[in-house]
Amino acid sequence: MRTYLSPIGYDTRRVTRPVVNTGLGGDDRVYLLRPDQESDTERATQAVADTKQLLQEIEPQAECRVKYVSIDSFDATIQDCCKTLSNIAHERTTIVSLGGGARDILLPLTVAASVFAETIDTTLFFSDLDSTLTEWTLPRFGAQIPPRTTETFGLICEYRNWISLSEITDQLDQSKSTVIRHVNDLEEAGLVESDTTEKMKKVRVTLGGELLQLTRNQN
Repeated sequence: MRTYLSPIGYDTRRVTRPVVNTGLGGDDRVYLLRPDQESDTERATQAVADTKQLLQEIEPQAECRVKYVSIDSFDATIQDCCKTLSNIAHERTTIVSLGGGARDILLPLTVAASVFAETIDTTLFFSDLDSTLTEWTLPRFGAQIPPRTTETFGLICEYRNWISLSEITDQLDQSKSTVIRHVNDLEEAGLVESDTTEKMKKVRVTLGGELLQLTRNQN
């Protein structure tokens, strides 16, 4: 069971392509975000109708509805987007599509999606430059460095690319068990990610980790 969340403007491809590429089942829901105030209501209504028709042809049982978002202020729009995300049932796969609709909604939705990054399964982006569809990993806002991991986190940030646990152990002169605990704590905080495809586990800093380190360096 999937729930798609996407702003919709006048280019329906920006909504339909992510859905078509990912798949649409009978239990799926598609929420189209529109501003609660707009000037060209005729074009907006037609875009919504065209989108609903196409999705109906793909899967008649799927639900598609419009959710109107307040654009009274930047704060209000973020809050409305956050409420929409928080109301999605946890057992459903949440897919957020960024790349369509009014910027008045798109930017606040991006902020809201970063706040709810832990509960969002997939974030897709439709490019203005070449119309490609790519998956994005959003940074987790509000993450904190676990106190005992500061030195380990600093070394991983310096590398920027993949670094093995053995390299961390050697450079920090710490036991392997200590490094493993540190890395596990940092992974749980969303600050590093790991690669276990090879025999030796490797880690690297996430975007959220990089941004947090940048703010620390400014202080």
